[in-house]
Amino acid sequence: MTYKQFILALEDDVSPAEAESRYHEYKTAYITTQKHAYFDLHKGDTRLKEKYHPTSLLSVIERRNEFCKAAAKSLILDLRSGTLDLGPGMTADGSSKSGNVNYGSSGNGEDYGNKRRKNGRGPPKEPGPLSTAPKAHPVSSKYRRVQADIDQTLALVRKLDTEKGIVGNILSIGGDHGKPDDDRSHVGSAGPLVIIRGLTTVKGLEGVELLDTLLTYLWRVHGVDYYGMSERRNANGFRHVRADNKIADGFNISAADWEKKLDSFWHERLVNGDDPLVVLTAKDKIDAATVEALAPYVKKIMDENYGYKYGCGAMGCAKVFHAPEFVHKHLKLKHPDLVSVLTLNVQDDIYFQNYMKYVSV
Repeated sequence: MTYKQFILALEDDVSPAEAESRYHEYKTAYITTQKHAYFDLHKGDTRLKEKYHPTSLLSVIERRNEFCKAAAKSLILDLRSGTLDLGPGMTADGSSKSGNVNYGSSGNGEDYGNKRRKNGRGPPKEPGPLSTAPKAHPVSSKYRRVQADIDQTLALVRKLDTEKGIVGNILSIGGDHGKPDDDRSHVGSAGPLVIIRGLTTVKGLEGVELLDTLLTYLWRVHGVDYYGMSERRNANGFRHVRADNKIADGFNISAADWEKKLDSFWHERLVNGDDPLVVLTAKDKIDAATVEALAPYVKKIMDENYGYKYGCGAMGCAKVFHAPEFVHKHLKLKHPDLVSVLTLNVQDDIYFQNYMKYVSV
Protein backbone atom coordinates (compact mmCIF):
# COMPACT_ATOMS: atom_id res chain seq x y z
CA MET A 1 0.00 0.00 0.00
CA THR A 2 1.35 3.41 -0.94
CA TYR A 3 1.51 6.27 1.54
CA LYS A 4 -1.35 8.03 -0.25
CA GLN A 5 -3.54 4.92 -0.11
CA PHE A 6 -2.66 4.44 3.56
CA ILE A 7 -3.59 7.95 4.73
CA LEU A 8 -6.89 7.81 2.85
CA ALA A 9 -7.85 4.86 5.06
CA LEU A 10 -7.09 6.76 8.29
CA GLU A 11 -9.51 8.73 10.43
CA ASP A 12 -9.96 12.39 9.53
CA ASP A 13 -8.55 13.70 12.83
CA VAL A 14 -5.13 12.01 12.49
CA SER A 15 -2.31 14.56 12.29
CA PRO A 16 0.28 14.40 9.46
CA ALA A 17 3.04 13.45 11.92
CA GLU A 18 0.98 10.62 13.40
CA ALA A 19 -0.04 9.45 9.93
CA GLU A 20 3.61 9.25 8.90
CA SER A 21 4.48 7.36 12.09
CA ARG A 22 1.66 4.87 11.54
CA TYR A 23 2.67 4.34 7.92
CA HIS A 24 6.23 3.63 9.02
CA GLU A 25 4.93 1.03 11.49
CA TYR A 26 2.70 -0.49 8.82
CA LYS A 27 5.54 -0.64 6.31
CA THR A 28 7.93 -2.22 8.82
CA ALA A 29 5.36 -4.86 9.79
CA TYR A 30 4.56 -5.58 6.15
CA ILE A 31 8.23 -6.05 5.20
CA THR A 32 8.83 -8.26 8.24
CA THR A 33 5.85 -10.43 7.33
CA GLN A 34 7.02 -10.77 3.72
CA LYS A 35 10.56 -11.67 4.78
CA HIS A 36 9.26 -14.24 7.25
CA ALA A 37 7.05 -15.81 4.59
CA TYR A 38 9.92 -15.98 2.10
CA PHE A 39 12.20 -17.56 4.69
CA ASP A 40 9.64 -20.23 5.58
CA LEU A 41 9.29 -21.07 1.90
CA HIS A 42 12.99 -21.16 1.01
CA LYS A 43 14.85 -22.01 4.25
CA GLY A 44 15.84 -25.40 2.87
CA ASP A 45 17.58 -23.91 -0.17
CA THR A 46 21.33 -24.51 -0.22
CA ARG A 47 22.11 -21.00 -1.49
CA LEU A 48 20.17 -19.40 1.35
CA LYS A 49 21.82 -21.65 3.93
CA GLU A 50 25.27 -20.78 2.62
CA LYS A 51 24.49 -17.13 3.24
CA TYR A 52 22.91 -17.30 6.69
CA HIS A 53 22.99 -20.75 8.34
CA PRO A 54 25.73 -20.92 11.02
CA THR A 55 26.73 -24.49 10.19
CA SER A 56 26.71 -24.09 6.40
CA LEU A 57 28.76 -20.91 6.77
CA LEU A 58 31.70 -22.82 8.26
CA SER A 59 32.54 -24.45 4.92
CA VAL A 60 31.81 -21.18 3.10
CA ILE A 61 34.34 -19.38 5.31
CA GLU A 62 36.93 -22.09 4.71
CA ARG A 63 36.52 -21.79 0.92
CA ARG A 64 36.54 -18.01 1.14
CA ASN A 65 39.79 -18.01 3.10
CA GLU A 66 41.48 -20.29 0.57
CA PHE A 67 40.32 -18.03 -2.26
CA CYS A 68 41.69 -14.95 -0.47
CA LYS A 69 45.04 -16.65 0.10
CA ALA A 70 45.30 -17.52 -3.60
CA ALA A 71 44.24 -13.99 -4.64
CA ALA A 72 46.81 -12.45 -2.29
CA LYS A 73 49.58 -14.68 -3.63
CA SER A 74 48.72 -13.82 -7.24
CA LEU A 75 48.57 -10.09 -6.55
CA ILE A 76 51.89 -10.06 -4.72
CA LEU A 77 53.52 -11.96 -7.60
CA ASP A 78 52.28 -9.27 -10.00
CA LEU A 79 53.54 -6.59 -7.63
CA ARG A 80 57.01 -8.14 -7.47
CA SER A 81 57.19 -8.45 -11.26
CA GLY A 82 56.06 -4.84 -11.77
CA THR A 83 52.93 -5.83 -13.70
CA LEU A 84 50.29 -5.15 -11.06
CA ASP A 85 47.32 -3.26 -12.49
CA LEU A 86 46.13 -0.61 -10.04
CA GLY A 87 42.80 -0.03 -11.80
CA PRO A 88 39.57 -0.03 -9.77
CA GLY A 89 38.21 -3.29 -11.18
CA MET A 90 38.26 -6.71 -9.55
CA THR A 91 40.57 -7.98 -12.31
CA ALA A 92 43.47 -6.41 -14.18
CA ASP A 93 42.37 -4.31 -17.13
CA GLY A 94 45.69 -2.94 -18.32
CA SER A 95 44.86 0.65 -17.46
CA SER A 96 47.65 1.33 -15.00
CA LYS A 97 50.77 -0.72 -14.39
CA SER A 98 52.43 -0.12 -11.05
CA GLY A 99 55.88 -0.40 -12.54
CA ASN A 100 55.29 2.44 -15.00
CA VAL A 101 54.15 5.19 -12.66
CA ASN A 102 56.46 7.70 -11.01
CA TYR A 103 54.71 9.33 -8.07
CA GLY A 104 56.09 12.50 -6.55
CA SER A 105 55.43 14.16 -3.19
CA SER A 106 53.15 17.09 -2.61
CA GLY A 107 52.47 19.95 -0.27
CA ASN A 108 50.02 19.41 2.58
CA GLY A 109 47.07 21.15 0.94
CA GLU A 110 47.61 20.33 -2.69
CA ASP A 111 45.96 17.68 -4.81
CA TYR A 112 48.41 14.87 -5.62
CA GLY A 113 47.30 14.52 -9.22
CA ASN A 114 47.57 18.24 -9.96
CA LYS A 115 51.11 18.39 -8.59
CA ARG A 116 52.20 15.39 -10.66
CA ARG A 117 50.76 16.79 -13.88
CA LYS A 118 52.32 20.23 -13.31
CA ASN A 119 55.72 18.61 -12.86
CA GLY A 120 55.29 16.57 -16.03
CA ARG A 121 55.19 13.30 -14.11
CA GLY A 122 52.58 10.60 -14.12
CA PRO A 123 50.28 9.48 -16.92
CA PRO A 124 47.50 11.69 -18.24
CA LYS A 125 43.95 11.00 -17.18
CA GLU A 126 42.69 7.86 -18.83
CA PRO A 127 39.23 7.01 -20.08
CA GLY A 128 37.65 3.72 -19.18
CA PRO A 129 37.59 2.22 -15.67
CA LEU A 130 38.91 5.29 -13.87
CA SER A 131 36.34 7.57 -15.49
CA THR A 132 33.41 5.23 -14.86
CA ALA A 133 34.34 4.13 -11.33
CA PRO A 134 32.46 5.78 -8.44
CA LYS A 135 34.32 8.73 -6.95
CA ALA A 136 35.34 9.47 -3.38
CA HIS A 137 35.10 12.99 -1.99
CA PRO A 138 37.73 15.31 -3.55
CA VAL A 139 39.38 15.75 -0.14
CA SER A 140 40.65 12.19 -0.61
CA SER A 141 43.31 13.57 -2.97
CA LYS A 142 44.84 15.93 -0.42
CA TYR A 143 48.30 15.06 0.81
CA ARG A 144 47.20 15.03 4.45
CA ARG A 145 44.32 12.69 3.67
CA VAL A 146 46.47 10.35 1.57
CA GLN A 147 48.91 9.91 4.45
CA ALA A 148 46.08 9.19 6.89
CA ASP A 149 44.56 6.68 4.48
CA ILE A 150 47.89 4.89 4.03
CA ASP A 151 48.08 4.30 7.78
CA GLN A 152 44.46 3.17 7.96
CA THR A 153 44.61 0.84 4.94
CA LEU A 154 47.83 -0.73 6.24
CA ALA A 155 46.05 -1.48 9.51
CA LEU A 156 43.10 -2.94 7.59
CA VAL A 157 45.34 -5.16 5.49
CA ARG A 158 47.00 -6.54 8.62
CA LYS A 159 43.70 -7.19 10.40
CA LEU A 160 41.90 -8.79 7.46
CA ASP A 161 44.93 -10.90 6.53
CA THR A 162 45.05 -12.20 10.09
CA GLU A 163 41.33 -13.03 10.05
CA LYS A 164 41.72 -15.09 6.89
CA GLY A 165 45.04 -16.73 7.76
CA ILE A 166 47.12 -14.88 5.15
CA VAL A 167 50.76 -14.72 6.24
CA GLY A 168 53.94 -13.25 4.78
CA ASN A 169 52.26 -10.34 2.97
CA ILE A 170 55.09 -7.99 2.02
CA LEU A 171 52.68 -5.04 2.04
CA SER A 172 51.63 -5.50 5.64
CA ILE A 173 55.09 -6.26 7.02
CA GLY A 174 56.76 -3.62 4.89
CA GLY A 175 59.02 -5.70 2.64
CA ASP A 176 60.63 -9.12 2.25
CA HIS A 177 59.84 -11.12 5.37
CA GLY A 178 63.19 -12.83 5.10
CA LYS A 179 65.04 -9.57 5.64
CA PRO A 180 65.87 -7.96 8.98
CA ASP A 181 63.21 -5.67 10.45
CA ASP A 182 65.21 -2.52 9.84
CA ASP A 183 65.39 -3.33 6.11
CA ARG A 184 61.68 -3.80 5.56
CA SER A 185 60.24 -0.32 5.68
CA HIS A 186 61.20 3.22 6.40
CA VAL A 187 59.19 6.14 7.69
CA GLY A 188 60.35 9.59 6.70
CA SER A 189 58.78 12.99 6.21
CA ALA A 190 56.80 11.66 3.25
CA GLY A 191 55.30 8.75 5.22
CA PRO A 192 55.81 4.97 5.03
CA LEU A 193 58.05 3.46 2.38
CA VAL A 194 57.55 -0.22 1.53
CA ILE A 195 60.41 -2.01 -0.21
CA ILE A 196 59.38 -4.50 -2.90
CA ARG A 197 62.05 -6.91 -4.10
CA GLY A 198 61.50 -8.54 -7.47
CA LEU A 199 63.70 -11.04 -9.26
CA THR A 200 65.86 -8.35 -10.86
CA THR A 201 64.69 -5.08 -9.31
CA VAL A 202 64.16 -3.40 -5.98
CA LYS A 203 61.44 -0.77 -5.73
CA GLY A 204 60.08 1.46 -3.00
CA LEU A 205 56.37 2.16 -2.73
CA GLU A 206 55.27 5.37 -1.06
CA GLY A 207 52.62 8.07 -1.26
CA VAL A 208 49.81 7.60 -3.76
CA GLU A 209 51.40 4.55 -5.35
CA LEU A 210 51.55 2.77 -2.00
CA LEU A 211 47.99 3.81 -1.18
CA ASP A 212 46.64 2.65 -4.54
CA THR A 213 48.44 -0.67 -4.13
CA LEU A 214 46.86 -1.12 -0.70
CA LEU A 215 43.42 -0.12 -2.03
CA THR A 216 43.79 -2.61 -4.90
CA TYR A 217 44.84 -5.36 -2.48
CA LEU A 218 41.92 -4.69 -0.14
CA TRP A 219 39.44 -4.73 -3.03
CA ARG A 220 40.67 -7.78 -4.94
CA VAL A 221 41.64 -9.92 -1.96
CA HIS A 222 39.19 -8.88 0.76
CA GLY A 223 36.30 -7.27 -1.12
CA VAL A 224 36.83 -3.98 0.74
CA ASP A 225 35.85 -0.78 -1.05
CA TYR A 226 37.75 1.57 1.25
CA TYR A 227 36.42 4.91 0.01
CA GLY A 228 32.99 3.34 -0.52
CA MET A 229 32.96 2.26 3.14
CA SER A 230 31.85 -1.28 2.40
CA GLU A 231 33.08 -4.84 2.89
CA ARG A 232 31.38 -7.24 0.50
CA ARG A 233 31.14 -11.00 0.41
CA ASN A 234 30.90 -11.13 -3.39
CA ALA A 235 32.58 -7.94 -4.54
CA ASN A 236 32.28 -7.05 -8.21
CA GLY A 237 32.44 -4.05 -10.49
CA PHE A 238 34.58 -1.06 -9.54
CA ARG A 239 35.73 0.26 -6.19
CA HIS A 240 35.62 3.98 -5.40
CA VAL A 241 38.60 6.03 -6.58
CA ARG A 242 39.95 9.41 -5.54
CA ALA A 243 38.36 12.45 -7.16
CA ASP A 244 40.01 15.80 -7.83
CA ASN A 245 38.71 19.21 -6.80
CA LYS A 246 37.16 19.84 -10.21
CA ILE A 247 34.13 17.72 -9.33
CA ALA A 248 33.71 18.99 -5.78
CA ASP A 249 30.29 20.43 -6.61
CA GLY A 250 28.91 16.96 -7.15
CA PHE A 251 29.02 16.09 -3.44
CA ASN A 252 26.34 17.05 -0.94
CA ILE A 253 28.53 16.42 2.09
CA SER A 254 31.34 18.61 3.43
CA ALA A 255 34.94 17.43 3.41
CA ALA A 256 35.04 17.36 7.21
CA ASP A 257 31.84 15.31 7.49
CA TRP A 258 32.98 12.87 4.80
CA GLU A 259 36.34 12.34 6.51
CA LYS A 260 34.64 11.82 9.87
CA LYS A 261 32.29 9.27 8.34
CA LEU A 262 35.16 7.42 6.61
CA ASP A 263 37.39 7.33 9.68
CA SER A 264 34.55 6.33 12.03
CA PHE A 265 33.49 3.47 9.76
CA TRP A 266 36.95 1.91 9.50
CA HIS A 267 37.89 2.68 13.11
CA GLU A 268 34.89 0.65 14.22
CA ARG A 269 35.94 -2.25 11.97
CA LEU A 270 39.53 -2.09 13.20
CA VAL A 271 38.80 -1.78 16.90
CA ASN A 272 35.50 -3.55 17.50
CA GLY A 273 34.65 -5.30 14.25
CA ASP A 274 34.96 -8.98 13.44
CA ASP A 275 34.86 -10.89 10.18
CA PRO A 276 31.24 -10.41 8.99
CA LEU A 277 30.91 -14.07 8.00
CA VAL A 278 32.30 -15.29 11.32
CA VAL A 279 29.80 -13.07 13.14
CA LEU A 280 26.97 -14.92 11.36
CA THR A 281 28.19 -18.26 12.74
CA ALA A 282 27.37 -17.03 16.29
CA LYS A 283 29.98 -19.38 17.75
CA ASP A 284 29.73 -18.15 21.35
CA LYS A 285 25.95 -18.48 21.37
CA ILE A 286 26.06 -21.99 19.90
CA ASP A 287 28.85 -23.06 22.28
CA ALA A 288 26.80 -21.89 25.27
CA ALA A 289 23.73 -23.70 23.98
CA THR A 290 25.82 -26.83 23.37
CA VAL A 291 27.12 -26.91 26.94
CA GLU A 292 23.57 -26.59 28.24
CA ALA A 293 22.23 -29.26 25.87
CA LEU A 294 25.00 -31.74 26.71
CA ALA A 295 24.63 -31.43 30.48
CA PRO A 296 22.17 -34.38 30.74
CA TYR A 297 24.66 -36.57 28.85
CA VAL A 298 27.40 -36.14 31.44
CA LYS A 299 27.01 -38.86 34.09
CA LYS A 300 28.65 -38.25 37.44
CA ILE A 301 30.05 -41.54 38.77
CA MET A 302 31.54 -42.23 42.21
CA ASP A 303 34.66 -44.37 42.10
CA GLU A 304 35.90 -45.78 45.42
CA ASN A 305 39.54 -45.48 44.40
CA TYR A 306 39.61 -42.29 42.33
CA GLY A 307 36.65 -40.25 43.54
CA TYR A 308 34.21 -38.78 41.06
CA LYS A 309 34.47 -39.57 37.39
CA TYR A 310 32.28 -38.52 34.50
CA GLY A 311 30.79 -40.89 31.98
CA CYS A 312 29.38 -40.39 28.51
CA GLY A 313 25.61 -40.68 28.43
CA ALA A 314 25.30 -41.35 24.72
CA MET A 315 23.49 -44.59 23.93
CA GLY A 316 25.84 -47.58 23.98
CA CYS A 317 28.89 -45.57 25.09
CA ALA A 318 30.79 -46.57 28.26
CA LYS A 319 33.65 -44.05 28.11
CA VAL A 320 34.67 -42.47 31.44
CA PHE A 321 36.64 -39.23 31.96
CA HIS A 322 38.12 -37.17 34.79
CA ALA A 323 36.20 -33.95 34.11
CA PRO A 324 32.92 -32.84 32.45
CA GLU A 325 34.72 -30.82 29.77
CA PHE A 326 36.41 -34.00 28.54
CA VAL A 327 33.00 -35.61 28.15
CA HIS A 328 31.84 -32.59 26.12
CA LYS A 329 34.89 -32.90 23.87
CA HIS A 330 34.29 -36.63 23.46
CA LEU A 331 30.63 -36.09 22.56
CA LYS A 332 31.52 -33.51 19.90
CA LEU A 333 34.21 -35.73 18.35
CA LYS A 334 32.63 -39.17 18.62
CA HIS A 335 28.91 -38.38 18.67
CA PRO A 336 28.54 -35.37 16.33
CA ASP A 337 25.10 -36.50 15.13
CA LEU A 338 23.78 -36.37 18.69
CA VAL A 339 25.28 -32.93 19.26
CA SER A 340 23.82 -31.72 15.98
CA VAL A 341 20.33 -32.88 16.98
CA LEU A 342 20.62 -31.30 20.43
CA THR A 343 21.70 -27.92 19.03
CA LEU A 344 19.44 -27.98 15.98
CA ASN A 345 16.90 -25.58 17.46
CA VAL A 346 19.44 -22.91 18.39
CA GLN A 347 21.11 -23.20 14.98
CA ASP A 348 17.76 -22.78 13.24
CA ASP A 349 16.98 -19.77 15.44
CA ILE A 350 20.30 -18.15 14.51
CA TYR A 351 19.67 -18.96 10.84
CA PHE A 352 16.33 -17.15 11.01
CA GLN A 353 17.77 -14.20 12.96
CA ASN A 354 20.64 -13.80 10.49
CA TYR A 355 18.23 -13.75 7.57
CA MET A 356 15.83 -11.28 9.14
CA LYS A 357 18.63 -8.95 10.26
CA TYR A 358 20.82 -8.86 7.17
CA VAL A 359 18.39 -9.23 4.27
CA SER A 360 17.04 -5.95 2.98
CA VAL A 361 13.92 -5.76 0.83
